[in-house]
Amino acid sequence: MSDHLSEDQFAKCILGRSTRTELQHIRECPECSIELERFEKMLSLFRTALRDRIDDRVASHPPDETSLRRREAGISTVRWAWVTAAIVALIIPMFMSEKKPQKVDEQGFSETNPVAIMDRVNLHLSRTVPAPMEPMMSLIPSDELISNSGGVR
Repeated sequence: MSDHLSEDQFAKCILGRSTRTELQHIRECPECSIELERFEKMLSLFRTALRDRIDDRVASHPPDETSLRRREAGISTVRWAWVTAAIVALIIPMFMSEKKPQKVDEQGFSETNPVAIMDRVNLHLSRTVPAPMEPMMSLIPSDELISNSGGVR
């Protein structure tokens, strides 16, 4: 059995995780110090070759405009997702308001009465917007609120 450092101990030395005894052995043993220098040079050459190869590949394949557009579209999509989430968070409480019980007509018409049913159908047909959109109509300014000087025409 030899007293020289193992490959794992050399790797620890390269990573800066060696113990005091390993460092002392490298200082005192010329074979291990030469082996460590050789290992460091090989790693340096590998690192340089790898970086050069990556640089060559990047230089030979410039980024497409389509890939840049896709990245920009991804950012835009994320922004739209946040905007949509904010709008939904603001609108949902309007629709989650408590439902009021339907009033029975003062004349005593029930839900099965044909006149009451026709009145409900006429009310539904005379709407300018669908019933679920009615709470949003309060957000649209009326003609009375629009001033002539700077209002919408």
